[in-house]
Amino acid sequence: MRDQLKRLEELQTHDAKIQELENSLKAIPLKLAATQNDLARVEGLLGTERQALSEAEKYYGEQKGLLTDDEVQVAGAKHKLAQAKNSKEYMAAQKEIEQRREGVTSREGEITKLVGAVDAKKKLLSDRSSDVEALKASIAKDAEAAQVRMGEIEAQIVALRVERDKLASEVKPDVLKRYATIRIRRGLAVVSVRDGTCQGCNMNIPPQLYNVLQRGQTIETCPSCRRIIYWEDLMKDQPTASPPG
Repeated sequence: MRDQLKRLEELQTHDAKIQELENSLKAIPLKLAATQNDLARVEGLLGTERQALSEAEKYYGEQKGLLTDDEVQVAGAKHKLAQAKNSKEYMAAQKEIEQRREGVTSREGEITKLVGAVDAKKKLLSDRSSDVEALKASIAKDAEAAQVRMGEIEAQIVALRVERDKLASEVKPDVLKRYATIRIRRGLAVVSVRDGTCQGCNMNIPPQLYNVLQRGQTIETCPSCRRIIYWEDLMKDQPTASPPG
């Protein structure tokens, strides 16, 4: 029975490693998806900023057009001034020129601000576009590395499953079924008993059961956690007998 318990321990070690590798395998695409979501978010912000730049450039064009109109109106007011026939017409034309010039000055100030804002937005977009391209390249590189890593993990899982199946074939069917059922419920299915205490639930086992475990002739379970248990010293390598002198 010691041999069966050893096989169960080895089987449990393989199952734990396979589970660990499968979890790692699942985590890789999730991590890649997270970086893809980050990229999509950054690209969305970049698109919003491009739209804002487009609207600013459109507004700039409108202001330039209005400035041209203002300048035409100033020229028209000057023409009126030159054609004035009396002081009333002259004063009216002079006032219109001043008003038109104020409008031109105000429009020019607005356009100057717009030029600065557009240039700053263009530089920001250029920098962020470069950052996005760098992020894309990094994600593509990570994706390639992830594919290689996933291939390696899958190969490890296949190799471990082959070893696991061989170990399982060496365990009695009824014992294997008990092990599988406990593992589903408890995760850890096989534990040792040290100084009369189950190492799975830290509860003391009955003295009579402890004596049974020390004989190592049967497969027993802990009364508290229902895991398969064995006497810790039973699994230690037995000393090799010295040849007769």
